[in-house]
Amino acid sequence: MKFIISIGDCNGIGIEVMLKSLPDFITRPECKDISISIAGRLDTIIEYSKKINFDLKYTDNSIVIRDLLFPVLKCQTKPEINFGKIDKDAGKLSAEAIELALERTISGKYDAMITMPVAKSALYLAGWRYPGHTEMLADFCGGGDELMILSTDSMRVALATVHIPISKVSLTLTRDLLKRKIEVFNKSLAQDYGINNPAVAVLGLNPHAGESGSLGKEEEEIIDPVIAEFRNSGANVSGPFASDGFFAHGEYKNYDGIVAMYHDQGLIPLKFSANGGGVNFTAGLKIVRTSPDHGTAFAIAGKGLANPQSTLDALELARKIVLNRQQS
Repeated sequence: MKFIISIGDCNGIGIEVMLKSLPDFITRPECKDISISIAGRLDTIIEYSKKINFDLKYTDNSIVIRDLLFPVLKCQTKPEINFGKIDKDAGKLSAEAIELALERTISGKYDAMITMPVAKSALYLAGWRYPGHTEMLADFCGGGDELMILSTDSMRVALATVHIPISKVSLTLTRDLLKRKIEVFNKSLAQDYGINNPAVAVLGLNPHAGESGSLGKEEEEIIDPVIAEFRNSGANVSGPFASDGFFAHGEYKNYDGIVAMYHDQGLIPLKFSANGGGVNFTAGLKIVRTSPDHGTAFAIAGKGLANPQSTLDALELARKIVLNRQQS
């Protein structure tokens, strides 16, 4: 099994958590047949490691951690490292690394790609035209069925709408959109996570899930009919649930997956419960892509304080999904 990692924004914590994670992951007994390459720049990784006092050795085209070799595929742009700063060249390098990793994964040279965190404002300075990784990956892979899933060992949250302003959520949410997202989620829970007949909970959009229409009509006009259609076909889909009580009273524990209507509705409770872990997985694509469930954390970049748990989780989930897809 072969993985490739894109280094993310060099002014954030991405390279740090990558360096901390790689040896711990690759030395696990179940990972003995996994090799990992990095899309980025060797000189940037070396400079970064020196700035955070990380014990790193290297060859002409690889980094060496605890006598373990990780080849580095070279990108063109060489930025200066300025921790915590938004920089056009840092954005350009992170974009080049994503594209290189994605192209190699689509071509079949790698079984999965793991993306380190990027700063969207830096990407925009470099000419990036996507709201986030998810949309860019979908574009390169043909688009249409991509789905953002954030997961921990105990919770899996899919997003009906992703990187759009809250004012546009209601306008974007349609029966067709929600139906497609639930279909992809159901398939992914079975194929990628290995869950037979998954139980899926669907959250409402409005407070108290609309309160029978008095607090909004989206539940009655969009969400309820879609749930009914799935249930009539035999799928284990329930809702819509009022999101506050659903999470506060632990009802989420009864379901294999949760469909949230918008970004923060699902990700706040998931990240709160993740305790430093959690993974972002892009379902519905022909490739496997995971990412740590956090951003660049500019406030602690360069201080050596970053927790690598989420990156370890992302590597492990990529391994499990590749195996599950091979078996199915």
